[in-house]
Amino acid sequence: MQFFTIGEKGKVIDISVNMRLICQMLDTLTHTISQKVAEVFDLYTELHGARVSLFGSDKQILYPDEKGRPNCAYCRMLRETLKLDSCCRELDRQMMEAALKKTEMISYTCHAGMREAVAPLIVNDELAGFVMIGQFRSQAAPNVSPYAARWEKEQGNRDLQTAFIGSTVLPEEKIEVLLAMLRQLLGLIICSQLIHHKDYDLIEPVIERIRRNPECLLSLNEAAQISGRSTSTVSRLFKKITGQSFKQYQTGFRLQRAAELLESMPNRPVAEIAQAVGFEDAFYFSRQFRKHAGTSPSDYRNQKSESGLVNPLSRK
Repeated sequence: MQFFTIGEKGKVIDISVNMRLICQMLDTLTHTISQKVAEVFDLYTELHGARVSLFGSDKQILYPDEKGRPNCAYCRMLRETLKLDSCCRELDRQMMEAALKKTEMISYTCHAGMREAVAPLIVNDELAGFVMIGQFRSQAAPNVSPYAARWEKEQGNRDLQTAFIGSTVLPEEKIEVLLAMLRQLLGLIICSQLIHHKDYDLIEPVIERIRRNPECLLSLNEAAQISGRSTSTVSRLFKKITGQSFKQYQTGFRLQRAAELLESMPNRPVAEIAQAVGFEDAFYFSRQFRKHAGTSPSDYRNQKSESGLVNPLSRK
């Protein structure tokens, strides 16, 4: 079995995708996945000819189903005629475990000579599931199926080798870009909260309120009223889902917003920006900003304008 390191490293096409209607949200054991994720994976598959599959944290496939988007003809022949389905599934599970252990995407060549890759979906330091892409061949790999001789002996024809040759073939350079693009796409999906902990829905109204009105300081009691939960439950959920206390999350977001305003409004006084994010005392605001960003608001603004530094408070 071969492993490959995934590097970090336009033609406009017209595609018609027959989007299948699925349930509005896909559920894993602990997380909720938006339908948009399935739609994005369908588009990615249509564009690159490589099937993208979503698995739960229990390693059971969630999307797509075999009827909606089956495996390639070559793999179906192996699984169904040569009875290698259990072998393929066991390899899938082993590679998921390997990717989870490394906490990153890994690419490999399977026992049948096909390239695949799998990545764990980690949301707030918790496993939400896995994404797998395949099956396709590398131009650099042998052009004879590892099972060609067995098939010809048992079935009396070369249909398996014909299907192997007819499968999607990609140069190594494109495979590297294909997987790097998928890695970036998964990062955007997670950052956009398209995959989130099921408990997130319980505090989402509070988070939306904080984001929509950062200038209005929200008390824990008010947050509890908005969510319809007790103050202790709100505190527990914020810590569980965001890794921060309710107060830390709210303060962090207000300072993040302040950093954005310092950058976008270079002529606006610091005191006004402080008020815009709910700090009535400009001196207290400056102390909090320095504590979180490591520099004063004025110095941050100057550094940003001079060198285009990345906002140190931005959420990844």
